[in-house]
Amino acid sequence: MADHEDEIMGALAHSISVTYTLLVDVCEVLPVRITLPVDRHIPASNAIPAIQRVAELAKDLPMGEAQEAQLFTGCIHLLAAIDLYALCASRYEQTRAEGVGANLIHADEAFKRLWIWLLGTTG
Repeated sequence: MADHEDEIMGALAHSISVTYTLLVDVCEVLPVRITLPVDRHIPASNAIPAIQRVAELAKDLPMGEAQEAQLFTGCIHLLAAIDLYALCASRYEQTRAEGVGANLIHADEAFKRLWIWLLGTTG
């Protein structure tokens, strides 16, 4: 059973990384560009404060309310996924793992909608 849990945790870690990369891409084309830490492996100790800062800045960016909400929502769901992942790493629970996945789905959806809007305004 531990191997199965390790596989799930590995997949979730990869998914968190992919969602973070999507946020990095979105932040590069915001009306006011936000640069996030990027490297092959970003420790949570660096990523979390950066994501929190983006969430705080969302309301101050020159874009519509819907876009501000998409950026903020994506950030808080990504942060929730990271928090649940950390809990799951300390004591694996299937519902926590599922919560990570569910939060990542919501974060991805919000970031992708914002991405589409941003590309439409800059293209």
